[in-house]
Amino acid sequence: MRSLLIILSFLASHLYGQEPCATMMRSNDLESRSESYHAGMEEMRNMASQFEAGVLNANLRGTDEMVIPVVVHVVYREDVNNISMEQINSQIEALNRDFSWSQSDKDKIPSVWRDLGKNSGLIFKLADKDPDGNFTNGVTRTKTNVENIGDTNAYYRTSRGGIDPWVQSHYINIWVCEIGNNTLGYTYLPSTSAEPNDGIVMAPRAFGMIGTATPPYDKGRTLVHEMGHYFGLRHLWGTEEGECTNTDYMNDTPWQNEANFGCPNFPTVSCPSEDDGDMFMNFMDYTRDTCALFFTTNQVEFMQLVLLTSKVTLTHSEAVTGLAEQGRAEFNVFPNPASNIVTINFTGVESNAYSLINALGQIESIGKLNQGLNQIDVHELKAGVYLLKTDNWHEHIVVQ
Repeated sequence: MRSLLIILSFLASHLYGQEPCATMMRSNDLESRSESYHAGMEEMRNMASQFEAGVLNANLRGTDEMVIPVVVHVVYREDVNNISMEQINSQIEALNRDFSWSQSDKDKIPSVWRDLGKNSGLIFKLADKDPDGNFTNGVTRTKTNVENIGDTNAYYRTSRGGIDPWVQSHYINIWVCEIGNNTLGYTYLPSTSAEPNDGIVMAPRAFGMIGTATPPYDKGRTLVHEMGHYFGLRHLWGTEEGECTNTDYMNDTPWQNEANFGCPNFPTVSCPSEDDGDMFMNFMDYTRDTCALFFTTNQVEFMQLVLLTSKVTLTHSEAVTGLAEQGRAEFNVFPNPASNIVTINFTGVESNAYSLINALGQIESIGKLNQGLNQIDVHELKAGVYLLKTDNWHEHIVVQ
């Protein structure tokens, strides 16, 4: 098992801008100040460790497509950063290109790793309904007087010159706004606790493929990187540079000592134990957009695992027309995660047979769901992720 080191950061906001991605610094800072976020992060680290050890397997849903609603909040001080709808659409196009493993430049991946690429099944769509049920184009626009608002906590607060997030359990909120220094974007690593700043912050110069997007960050891949963080991925070098022993929890990414910038030559070796060197063309490194090319199979499966556990409500949102019926129509499961009893509220007319399947594909129990409340005893099951499946519905359950 690889070691994990938590870095406590200072509260000074100017420190956030020293790297193109401020996710780890922001997440570590929040964890040092919030007991609930720290507890949730502990649970997520435990899940990641189990995934690394092969105990958890997210690939229970196969290659099903999962539509994820997105809202883009454009918060601008200068009119040039009031980006166009075309630029926003180009970014959504880039997300879906790279998360579906359909990018045209995958032939640049060294042959030793090319077979590791995989379609995530995640499809990002701008919301067409707002939290009040009104039709929307999935974009809000806010004029602000706050300079570099992305460096502050004002971006997600209407009262301070930003804009409040839409319901975070049903939308991925993306704020496009000024960020100072060299920061291109950041998010907060997923936790089992609900946080008001849950979402992604992006600089206009690294968002989309046209308009304010500026080379070498004009292929939409900074948001691909941050979306990887949003669904739980770490940088390839783990939590801290300078060691070849810090884990990113992925068994199919090589050890890496530090970040890579620009577009290195292959092989670039930072850890002597890795003959093929750094996987610098992975989306979770710092190379420029033309050299950031793919997620590995393990990375895709872990993102699916996080989506289907701590962020599963995104897949049942009504923010995209028809999405509420995606995978779950007449069932409600609670609590989830659970340790003793899982309750299923079934509102169908006829009874429905179910199977409870572990991560190895083995059936742990079978039964019948009747109309109304049904209970399943899970206290004797090992901790992990299980698939509760009927003929026309499925849900992932986390047993603690």
